[in-house]
Amino acid sequence: MKHHYVNYLLSNNYVNNIILHKFDFSDEEITAYYISFLKTLSLKLNKHSINFFYNERNNEFPLYVEAIKFFNHPETMVRIAVRTLTLNVYK
Repeated sequence: MKHHYVNYLLSNNYVNNIILHKFDFSDEEITAYYISFLKTLSLKLNKHSINFFYNERNNEFPLYVEAIKFFNHPETMVRIAVRTLTLNVYK
């Protein structure tokens, strides 16, 4: 049952809209929450859920593309989260 709730929340491209939202990343707290959110989403990736994060029409993968922008962030926690997300995407 829980699986259906997660699928519903991830469907209809709403999550990608949140990922692509232009947040104020000059605020360190927003950046930390955003990266943590992306990392948590990446933990849900599998062969079934990947379709929720990939935009076939535009050939885009916002979860990865937006996260990788922070690969060289000065905050260690952010860099580690991006590395974790990357490993989750490529596993």
